Amino acid sequence: MKINRIIFNVFLPMLALGLILGACQKNEDLLTADAKTGGLATPTSSVPYKLGATPKVNLTLTIPMGPGISKIEVFNQYTSASTGKKSNKVLMSTVDIASGNATVDMEKAFSVVYADLIKGLTLNGAALPADEGLLPIGDNWQLSYESIMASDGRRVVNNAKTTIAVANLYAGAYQCVGVFTHPTAGPRPINQQKFLTPLSAYACSIPAGDLGGSGYSVTITVDPATNDVSFSQGVPTDMFAQPGKRSYYDPATGHFFLHYFYVGATGNRLMDEEYTPLGK
Repeated sequence: MKINRIIFNVFLPMLALGLILGACQKNEDLLTADAKTGGLATPTSSVPYKLGATPKVNLTLTIPMGPGISKIEVFNQYTSASTGKKSNKVLMSTVDIASGNATVDMEKAFSVVYADLIKGLTLNGAALPADEGLLPIGDNWQLSYESIMASDGRRVVNNAKTTIAVANLYAGAYQCVGVFTHPTAGPRPINQQKFLTPLSAYACSIPAGDLGGSGYSVTITVDPATNDVSFSQGVPTDMFAQPGKRSYYDPATGHFFLHYFYVGATGNRLMDEEYTPLGK
């Protein structure tokens, strides 16, 4: 009985250790399997396609060091914002990697033009228009990516995609600096990135002042003849142009100069801002 107890006392810890090592080995095998898959590529996530002002769309694929990728195939599909209907999906282009990621992290730049974006696509049985000006604001192309592995030709589908949204001339990211002046608390500086969301050919929605995180927004509309900007559809309250100050878009620099306000319980909240386009 004593011998059995000794054997049991020795065997049980060894058994537990074996189970732990077995579990560790299983995890390592899973990690090895994941690493073997490879093929990861992270593309540019979103780009506005500004009608009449986008001769070329520049994109980047970021590829971490790992198993060599021979090439990445880029597929394209178009979606109507108004109906939600999608076009067929086509192979648009191929980006050669030539196993450049086998030894270092790498970035691969490529570009497409409007002819590339509409080639082979049909929506509701019709080809997309040759005149980009006929595209509705808000429609978009979605690019998806499949990596072809150099070692065995395996295909790896990347989850990350690129959205190219049909936008107006003004849409995109800007650095906004200025001042929000409260009637009782006084002025506070504004310095943040903002995105102008296109609504129509000449209108965009913007976060109001430094209150975007609180859900405040306003629609700005550019007069194409004078480049003057007007304000409407404020959320959650109406917003107006400040009297005596011109709000306008400068086509030479792409800057916006905006002066607007809304009425609060203790008086007007004034917003004076300059928008500088980013990535241009």
